[in-house]
Amino acid sequence: MELRQDPTTRAWILVGKEREKEDVKDTRCHFCRGNEDLTPKTIRALYNQKGEWIVRSFPDKSPIFQIEGNLDRQADGMFDKMRNIGAHEVIVEAPGHTTSLTSLSENVIADVLKMYRERVSDLKKDRRFKYILVFKNHGSLAGSLIEHIHSHIIGIPVIPARLERELRWAKSHYDMKGRCLFCDIIYQESKQKMRTVFENKDFISFCPFASRFSYEVWTLPLIHNHSFENNLEKEDVIDSLAQILKVILLKIERITNSYHVVFHISPNEYSFRTIRGDIGTIVDDFHWHIEILPRTERESRLQREEEFYINTVLPEDAAKMLREM
Repeated sequence: MELRQDPTTRAWILVGKEREKEDVKDTRCHFCRGNEDLTPKTIRALYNQKGEWIVRSFPDKSPIFQIEGNLDRQADGMFDKMRNIGAHEVIVEAPGHTTSLTSLSENVIADVLKMYRERVSDLKKDRRFKYILVFKNHGSLAGSLIEHIHSHIIGIPVIPARLERELRWAKSHYDMKGRCLFCDIIYQESKQKMRTVFENKDFISFCPFASRFSYEVWTLPLIHNHSFENNLEKEDVIDSLAQILKVILLKIERITNSYHVVFHISPNEYSFRTIRGDIGTIVDDFHWHIEILPRTERESRLQREEEFYINTVLPEDAAKMLREM
């Protein structure tokens, strides 16, 4: 596979045939403790007092991106392409056969967040990766094929199209008003309380004004911070995030068992020189956050083909229902 850039949108597209997946006949759960022989070798793990792993990271068995080599970016006439260089890791969030993050204690969820922080920090040391994707797909409508709770961390040599648009508009807002766009959103949501769902000392969760999905919820740090990994260096902040994540996911799961959890974190600042002219100074104008995108139905053709979302539930009504659960 290789990355090709669409000259009309500047989005990068993976093109080519995926590596064929192994036909595994072993019926054991690959992600349960004791079955480590069914997965690639551990990259990083957190352990309990007995020396048993509680959260584990390892390379995806069928990665779309390959870790070895150089990007080899080149022209093909007027077009641009590069090799599919990147990293793809799986984070197993519990050693036992658990199917939902909400079944874990807040302390265990905090350990999962610590693993996210460690892997993001480590992958950002690789200058080839401009962005680190952290996401979780839960349930069949969200495309999850494995029951055992897990998430993905992917280092990629480009900034995702949606994230790049977000960065550009955040910079435009800051250039015009001298304020963080997300801080302004937090201020209005906190003041109106029409779409807020839950709030603790460090974070706020609300249904965004123009929600793409029914019961969509965003979670942001109350105090401006562009860096996910730096923000989570304090134990009490991790505990606050673990609490609010569990609360929101418990509410979402009363509506649907399928959802995406996507972390919108800052680009790799080790590669920042190569993208500085495009997105400006992220320290001031970007505010990291988490987007929880419930899936109550399959995508419509309009959404799938044109990214034009139709949401049949008003965010104000969704927030009221979630608050009262």
